[in-house]
Amino acid sequence: MQGPVAVVGNGVAGFACASRLADNGVDVTMIGPGLPHDRPPLSKRALAMGRVPLLADEEKLAAKGIRHLDGRVVDADLERHRLTVAPTAASDPVELVPEAIVWATGLNYPLPPVAGIEIAHENATGAGMLELAAQLTEDGRRVVVIGAGLIGTETAATLAARHSVTLIDMLDRPLGRFQPRLSDAAVATLDGLGARFVGGAQITEVVGNGAGHVVRTSTHGDLPCDVVVSAAGFRTSLPATLAPDGRALTIDVDGALGIPGLTDVFACGDVIRFPHPRYGGIAIPHWDNALHSGRQAADGVLGTGEPYARDPYYFSDIGPLRIQQVGLAADAVEWADEDDLIIGRDEAGDITAVLFLNAPARLREARELLAAATRP
Repeated sequence: MQGPVAVVGNGVAGFACASRLADNGVDVTMIGPGLPHDRPPLSKRALAMGRVPLLADEEKLAAKGIRHLDGRVVDADLERHRLTVAPTAASDPVELVPEAIVWATGLNYPLPPVAGIEIAHENATGAGMLELAAQLTEDGRRVVVIGAGLIGTETAATLAARHSVTLIDMLDRPLGRFQPRLSDAAVATLDGLGARFVGGAQITEVVGNGAGHVVRTSTHGDLPCDVVVSAAGFRTSLPATLAPDGRALTIDVDGALGIPGLTDVFACGDVIRFPHPRYGGIAIPHWDNALHSGRQAADGVLGTGEPYARDPYYFSDIGPLRIQQVGLAADAVEWADEDDLIIGRDEAGDITAVLFLNAPARLREARELLAAATRP
């Protein structure tokens, strides 16, 4: 019989893991600030709804048999399975010594190193979203979103429905690190929504004045606004024992999502780099991987299931634009349009990634194309 398990993290991966363990009769404690909720997809659904998208409330957690410790792990001795938790409510630290530990804390989204940036709001946590939403109850606010990756571009598109939005980035185009067709589609979508994009920008400081705020740049002058949103960059959430230099975003795991060198310590979600049978060691920082790897980590604890081998997949909703991709774009050396699918092929000419826009019904077809290319 499996003994007590602590799941550190209460996002998609942590909740998926805790749920599967509880369904199998395991004594499980899930640790994380607040009730379990989606993040970072907060940039879309939560802002539109004006409330945090909870995965479960206290009643549902109790019904499933999940014990929730509202707080953060402040010290982790993973070799001895000793966790020290600082509760969110002011109280003494709590020490746990579970039989197994699953680390599922995702990524952190700190503010960029810009003078005055503490004025900015973030939209990657439930608490941050609520603070931001409170500033946006009145239509027509002037909003500057810093960072034009997926989260920033999604946020800008969502807010453009009710507000005057400027999206700013150091790169020349939104989604500038993605396949050019994605960037083109993002540009057209933002234009259609009336959101302004400012690319190639260098921010020098963010200041407040009597009329609101100003994002100052050395390239495009001053950008006056009422609200600043930061969506630029991410950092590791791994404890010092797993990321001693504080820089590694992920930890290598085996097929059961166990951490080599540690007994009965597992990880899942954005923090893992797992061995894929085709692509080798890969990390997939996306909701789909968080959900499925969370369930897999529970199976690893229980000693059941096959080695984790889920193909890379992500989706993004930028206003009316739905982006989906299966496979690993980093392995593609050439791209071509084939029957309205954007196909990436590797050096051997095999399909390594399939990208498609506004065609959710073609997901199964895209997966089958990728699978066919993977078979010997």
